[in-house]
Amino acid sequence: MSPEPPCPSCRKIPAALFLLAVLGGLIACTLSGIPAPAPPVTLASFPTEVPLPAEGSLPEISPEVPHYFLHLRVDPSASLVVGHEVVRYTNLEEVSLRDLYLRLFPNTPGYGGRMRVMNLTLNGLPVSPEVRLGGSALRLLLHPPLAPLQTVTLTMEFTASVPLTDAVDFAQFAYLGGVMALPNVYPMIPVYDDEGWNVEIAPDYGDAVYSDIAVYRVEVTAPPTMTLAATGTCTTDKPGAWRCEAERVRDFVLILGENYETLSQRVDGVWVNSYFYPADRDGGAQALRVAGNALTLYSRLFGPYPYGELDIVETPTRAGGIEYPTLVVISDRLYAGHPRLEWVVAHEVAHQWWYGVVGNDQVDEPWLDEALTQYSTFLYHEFLYGPEVAAEVFQREFQDPYDRLVRAGEDMPPGLPVAAYPPGLYGTVVYRKGALYFHALRQRVGDEKFFAVLRAYYRRHQFGIATPESLLEAIQAVTGDAQRDLYDRWILGKSG
Repeated sequence: MSPEPPCPSCRKIPAALFLLAVLGGLIACTLSGIPAPAPPVTLASFPTEVPLPAEGSLPEISPEVPHYFLHLRVDPSASLVVGHEVVRYTNLEEVSLRDLYLRLFPNTPGYGGRMRVMNLTLNGLPVSPEVRLGGSALRLLLHPPLAPLQTVTLTMEFTASVPLTDAVDFAQFAYLGGVMALPNVYPMIPVYDDEGWNVEIAPDYGDAVYSDIAVYRVEVTAPPTMTLAATGTCTTDKPGAWRCEAERVRDFVLILGENYETLSQRVDGVWVNSYFYPADRDGGAQALRVAGNALTLYSRLFGPYPYGELDIVETPTRAGGIEYPTLVVISDRLYAGHPRLEWVVAHEVAHQWWYGVVGNDQVDEPWLDEALTQYSTFLYHEFLYGPEVAAEVFQREFQDPYDRLVRAGEDMPPGLPVAAYPPGLYGTVVYRKGALYFHALRQRVGDEKFFAVLRAYYRRHQFGIATPESLLEAIQAVTGDAQRDLYDRWILGKSG
């Protein structure tokens, strides 16, 4: 998700110079009052095999990740989704599971809808789940417990009513202005970790979903006048009917619009698609250019984008933007020449690396994706616009907000759960102060090692769940030192 403070227009450098910078090397940048990073190195000199500990150096992607088979019938006239779902779930933990949870995100306060689940079966037998957390979670007792590597199959039918107002949270789940935004519109299994099942309700100013990767096969029917954008790749052989497939993604979102226009371009083998309102064609074209540039840069700096498509979709969300696997939504308030459009698109595209591919607990450890995504957005501006603008961006986006925080006596460590922050401080502390940690690390170890750390972190934890220790281990592996004092100071707020 992207915060949205005002941003002055940036001065562009020629496109050819940008391309040379991305493909040929890093642009040196001396920020006002901030020591310059190490001398630039060419991207070609980055090792393709980053030094890592011998064991577990590459992530193992189990073929037994959850599989979701969904049929969704969307009825805009009733603001309703009717669904049938089959989920195949294998216990990939080292302990037997005595229960299993389903999350019903439309029933959380931040979504403001209403979901009902009917005819629930477990391995073909009817079950009556316990309703938890105000109807946002269903608990299924398992008799006998599900042993490691054993599999169960759930089937169910459900309905989900969709709000017709933007007064709920960020209007991320809503039918407004002919656009129906449907994230997590199906019951889904949460993450099980060392704390058990993660089913807490997140504050409405943070991201709500903490999930493992899964495989999706989805059939969607809707009025034939609507255009569909969704996670993964969708095909259609008749108006109003689509089949979508997505591999190794954390959740599934679909956006349906009555009047969308589209522009597309192929970037490094990836189809980048921009969906926009007819009156916002210039903004839609700009969003496409920014997304393509960001995709190119981040792939060079962090590691390859592993999917075949990336969709940028204009919606009535009241957030600046919101990230989903292979798709991001951008607020329609930014499309009519708003100078903030570029920052928000670049930010949400960076989330495809940090949250999408490398997962983390967005509810309890939000800094791990948001701060790194925010710093990645700064890197986009550094490469595209050069040192003078980079210095201005750094000061405006990170240093000035942090200085105001300190002067107001409101400084907090970024390494806390979302719920620990007052709503007005969450963005400044987690996004902006958190980004200062990554800059401090870059100053200390230099560009070559800093970007090697990010590539190691991405490579080792792609399609998994990373923790702060995962990042520190990548720093240790590349630099020989976890630089824990920087982490203690900037993330944990420890002095001395």
